[in-house]
Amino acid sequence: MKIGITSIIIVLLIIAFFWFRNKSETYEKAPKDFVLVKSENESTNYLPIVEKKWLKEIELKYAGKEWKSYPNKYTELTQTLCNDVYKPWKGEISHSEFLNKMTKEQRMFFSLVNFESQTNNGGVYQFLFNNPELSLITLEALKTAKMGKLTIDYNNVLTEFYGKFETIQELNKQFQDQSQKWDKRWNSFAEGYKELETTLTIEKYFYEKEYVKIFQSKMVDFIKENSTGLMKMK
Repeated sequence: MKIGITSIIIVLLIIAFFWFRNKSETYEKAPKDFVLVKSENESTNYLPIVEKKWLKEIELKYAGKEWKSYPNKYTELTQTLCNDVYKPWKGEISHSEFLNKMTKEQRMFFSLVNFESQTNNGGVYQFLFNNPELSLITLEALKTAKMGKLTIDYNNVLTEFYGKFETIQELNKQFQDQSQKWDKRWNSFAEGYKELETTLTIEKYFYEKEYVKIFQSKMVDFIKENSTGLMKMK
């Protein structure tokens, strides 16, 4: 009788072992609906309409004035070109779907505005957690906006977060083809893994007044160089 009970206990322990192991390998599906530079649904439907002299008027408004973190030329441009454009989005479609209906210039600009606001609020970790769909296009946007050191440092963050990659296209394909590996990594991150050491490099300078001025100045340059993809003139 004792042998029988012992055998049952051993069997139950084995079953429990495999049950917990399988349970531990079941992960919540990670987000894979990334916003990319190219979109099949791209349109100009969400371009804000502005007066032809609007950019020049803002330029003159702040010309010769000492730069302030707010309000300034960049924050005024962003209100019209980004914040106001978000107003029609009520969450009836995903963030990715909404942005993929815009121009590539808008997608890049919006990704950088989101990166700035989320990082200012809670660090690069918060940006990756709240907007994982923007994580890939942000690297492309940083390159296009000629952000220099920030581009290099953010590339290092993605490498630590996602693993080594050669191109954004390769990285995106990796998520689609090896979903379980990405699910495991995302679950670990979502459960509180904030030890992304590479993010600290960015956060050491991103909040400094002088760097904020540099970042916003480059964003204004991005707007000027890509105006036709960010607004309609009348």
